[in-house]
Amino acid sequence: MLEYEIKRMVNNDIEYCKHEWDEYSFDVEKMAVLFDKMLFRYEKIIKNFDEDMKVVLAYETDSDAGDVYRHNVKLIIKKLEEFRDNGYKNDGLGAENNPEQDILPYDANEFDSARLFFEQSEQLSESQKSEAIQKIEEIEEICMSDKKPSYKWEQLKPYVVWLTGKNLIIASHIMPLFMLVK
Repeated sequence: MLEYEIKRMVNNDIEYCKHEWDEYSFDVEKMAVLFDKMLFRYEKIIKNFDEDMKVVLAYETDSDAGDVYRHNVKLIIKKLEEFRDNGYKNDGLGAENNPEQDILPYDANEFDSARLFFEQSEQLSESQKSEAIQKIEEIEEICMSDKKPSYKWEQLKPYVVWLTGKNLIIASHIMPLFMLVK
């Protein structure tokens, strides 16, 4: 299929799907037909087109099947729009959905603030303060490392377990630091 044909087909189908959604979203049969038509049209054109789609089971009620078809049709519209917004190409499609791209970046100020809180806290014993500060330094070292975020998370898990045995004051100031991996 030629590039201009794909562009025209995708643009027309986006409008068609939106129209069908607006007019018939609660008609299970219309949603089923629309889903089947779009799935078979694009599964070989758009990479991972069927990813995250739900399956309609034979024993489901019309209501449950309708929910599945509605979910899938909304997903089809989204995927068609993403394909269009990506220049009608599969290269780079879904790159913005990289879960490791949405992780909060390391921020030294957050660690400094947590350390300062424990240094000035009058509610905690000296041993609690020094233990918390030591753990903050270890957590910061992991967050600063050049490893992948998923590897850093694996390294941070023992600290999460350690934190579950601590009081709310300690936990509430250290828990947010786990999200600062880059």
